[in-house]
Amino acid sequence: MMTSEELAAALDGTKNRSSSFVGMTRSQVARYSLARVLRKMVKNESLDGIEAEMDQEIRLQRPGNNNIEGVGVPHDVLQPTFTRDLNVNTFGQGGAFVESTVQPSVIPLLRNRTSVIRLGATVLDGLTGNVLIPRETDPATVNQYSEIADAATSTPTLDQVLLTPKRSTASVQYSRQLVLQSSVSVENFLRDDLTKQIGIKLDYLALAGNGAASEPTGILNTTGIGSYIFGGAASWAGLLAFEQSLAGMNADTGKMGWVVSTADRNRWKQIAKTGVGVSTTVPIFLWDEKNQIQDGSNDCYVNGYRATATNQIPNNQALFGNFEDLIIGIWGKGLDIIVNPYSLDTQAEVRITVHQFCDIGLRHPVSFCVSADSGAQ
Repeated sequence: MMTSEELAAALDGTKNRSSSFVGMTRSQVARYSLARVLRKMVKNESLDGIEAEMDQEIRLQRPGNNNIEGVGVPHDVLQPTFTRDLNVNTFGQGGAFVESTVQPSVIPLLRNRTSVIRLGATVLDGLTGNVLIPRETDPATVNQYSEIADAATSTPTLDQVLLTPKRSTASVQYSRQLVLQSSVSVENFLRDDLTKQIGIKLDYLALAGNGAASEPTGILNTTGIGSYIFGGAASWAGLLAFEQSLAGMNADTGKMGWVVSTADRNRWKQIAKTGVGVSTTVPIFLWDEKNQIQDGSNDCYVNGYRATATNQIPNNQALFGNFEDLIIGIWGKGLDIIVNPYSLDTQAEVRITVHQFCDIGLRHPVSFCVSADSGAQ
């Protein structure tokens, strides 16, 4: 359970805490096999080696009633950090006489890109009970008085940001043959498919969760965030208005950035910045390739702030804000993976289910501004 000191440090942004990591070394991650875990569970055998050690570590970090039903898998080993080279057949002279070979890899699904964690969202993991975060909404009042006049008493106003666990679940079926085969490509496929889908769902909920049907309330559906109407094509002045929306509420601090749709990005690459000192011969575009961030993310700097494009944001809206004020609460450490080899035994299939409990909250809604219309006009 997170202590009050850890909670305060995370909310103040003084401690960067990654979600559900136990601090495995690179060599430990390389030795860990998710496919071996699944084989053991299918055969109803006890874990051993590094997999057993990590399962025990996860259980130690889940006190009380927040126990593991299946096997505890730390997020360290689910991150697609390590890749292995795959053999590729070369079609050369006489290649037509060589029989076809199925390569030990799966062509990955083209998935939505995630954004909020990269932009600096505050992640609180290892939670157990409901979380109440006090928030000051109005300060004490300062007045001027004569030398001996009575001073009126004022009291700051407080409310609370409430986080309660909401369940995200992925349940998939694999054949026994696929799980039992000792193939590196199977292990990579399992890691990528399970981890990425959970991560993509969490990112979507943080942006656009509707607050109903067991969904958290995401940024776009939170009451009190700022709003801007493009009313036509995006412009440099329009982009500056987003920044001013935050500045006017004293919220232009912290890790500010943009989340836009891929259509917005495409349109902004065609719209030239205007103003004093801007050349018409070699224009500077709103989304300019010269400001590309060289870290493999395909992100860019827009008006000096990191900007990411994704298909997670609806209706081609553009969102600007201090993402440090976005709070993502995660209950428990690591993902709880449950393998059921019994229910589908007649089809020789195994059901694998992953549960994650999370919630979303904003420290200050005014720390975000979203366009009321499309940024791709």
